[in-house]
Formats: sequence, structure tokens, C-alpha cells
Amino acid sequence: MLQETITAKEPIISQEAALIAGIRKFNRYYTSQLGLLQQHIFDSEYSLTDVRVLYEVQFNGKTTATGIREALGIDPGYLSRILRKFEKQGLVIKHPLPEDGRSSHLTLTARGEKLMRTMNELSDNQIRQMLENLAPEEQTKTGEAMRQLRYLLKAPGGAPRLEDVEIRHDLRPGDLGNIVRLHGEVYAKEYGYNIEFEQYVMETIGEFMKAYDPAKDRVWLASCFGEIIGMIAIIHRPDRQGQLRWFLLRPDFRGIGLGRALMDKAMEFCRQQQFKEVYLLTTNQQGTAASIYTKHGFMKTASVPETLWGQDLYEERYVRKM
Repeated sequence: MLQETITAKEPIISQEAALIAGIRKFNRYYTSQLGLLQQHIFDSEYSLTDVRVLYEVQFNGKTTATGIREALGIDPGYLSRILRKFEKQGLVIKHPLPEDGRSSHLTLTARGEKLMRTMNELSDNQIRQMLENLAPEEQTKTGEAMRQLRYLLKAPGGAPRLEDVEIRHDLRPGDLGNIVRLHGEVYAKEYGYNIEFEQYVMETIGEFMKAYDPAKDRVWLASCFGEIIGMIAIIHRPDRQGQLRWFLLRPDFRGIGLGRALMDKAMEFCRQQQFKEVYLLTTNQQGTAASIYTKHGFMKTASVPETLWGQDLYEERYVRKM
């Protein structure tokens, strides 16, 4: 009789537990890297909390103790002791509010400003040292990842703005694949399109590249956090026509003026090319994009019922006379 061998099973770690463990591991590394666990920061007499309070006063120009407490989530009594210490040291001055003599707004004194300049320089140098062994592209990637983290965690000021988005029109290795990927992901999530739609986009990209002429064709790519988040293209056609293609924005980057900015660039290019007209093909499901088209002078000229990409829809044609 064979003897049974009992093997202890490895504990199964849930995806959530693994995620939390990874974040805590990073937090331990980062706090140690920046010396945040030290009693005093940058070998000064001030704690990290002290410097954060001074930063809030400096950054906001005119703030109150209530504003600092809400921003930092700090105990009111603890904050009062810190502010009294700063007043005594001549770093902060209180200005009574005319509408409420019991409250004051806070500003830094000249001495306080000098201290913060020193602290900011030391902090900048610390970050430079942390990045100095990284290649330039790795430094950029690190910064973009941190910006994206602030955005994902909905940190104050973390939401992307139009000025945070880079728009370029030089095609680079990997761009065509990103166009296909973003179309496949967004249209599947928003409209339930199947994998055939992604194949369709691949085919249109292939056709485009066979006749691509940088002097007559242009693809604009918008990126943020180091990722492609939007695009639009103009392709030359016979008889001085142009076709608008692949106009798409990632949903979380809509509403900041990016769609209008891309359309403006596309229409200006069409004017430079002296096209007689520009047309595009879309479906009745893309209502938001259609409103942008009409605002830029396009008119719907055809609507044909079709069954495409697992959907019953209307394929529509829009034309703009130039």
C-alpha cells in the first residue's frame, strides 16, 4: 500500500491583499528614501508636520488655521501649538480678519520666506539625487507615474487639464498599435463592439500606411501621464478631398476642451491643404462626437441602417465644405 504524502497548501492571497501589500511596501520604501521617519527634516529643528504647515501658509498666500487644519487633517490643539511656536520664532504673522476679529489669516514673514526657500532647495536636491541614476526617459516615466497616481486617487489638483496634455503629429514606433488598442478598448466598453471592430480599425490603419504621405496626411496624438489618450487624423483623397478618421478621446479626458483642440488642428490642416471638402464616416451611437462635428461646420448627408461589430446601428456620413 502506497503511503499517502500530505503536502501543506500554500496560503491563497487575494488580489486585494496583494495590492494592499504592494502599496504598503512602496510606502515603506518611499518614506525611508525621503527620510520622512526622522524626527527632524533635513537636519533642521523642524518636523515634517512643521514644514507642511509652513508650506500651506506659503502656498495659499493668505490662509487661516481652519484652512490648514482641513488641508492637513491635523489636530486643532496640536496646530495651535505649532502656530504659536512659529509666531514666537518670527516665521508667521497673524492678520485679524475685518469681518471676524476672532479669526486671522496667516502669512510668512521675511524670515519665514527665507526658511522655506532653504527647505524647498533641500527638497529639490533630494529629489535630484533620487533620480540621478535614472536615464532621461526613466525620469520622465517616474514623474508621469506620480502624476497619474495623484489623478487616480483624486488628489486636490490631480485632475488633468488641457495644458497637461501633449499633442504631437509625428508618428513614432508603437503609435499605430496604440490607435488600434484604444479604439478596441473604448468602443467595447462604451458600445459593446466586438473584436471585429478592432480588426476593422487595424485594416483601416493598414490601408492608410500604404499610401501615407506626411506632406498630405496627418495624425495628431494626444498624450498624458505617458499614455496616448486621444487622436484624430486627416487623410488626403482624390479630387481635393480629405477624410477625417479615428477621432477618439479616452472617456476620462473628455470635457477639458481636448476634442475641440484636436478638431481645430485638423480643420486648420485641411485649410492649408486647400481641400474642397472633408468627410467622415461614423454611426448614430457617437452622439457626443457628432455634436463636435456640427459645431465645426459638418453636416450629416447620409444615414444607412447596418449590422456591424455585433450591433444594429446607422452608419452616417458627414461633410464639410471648405
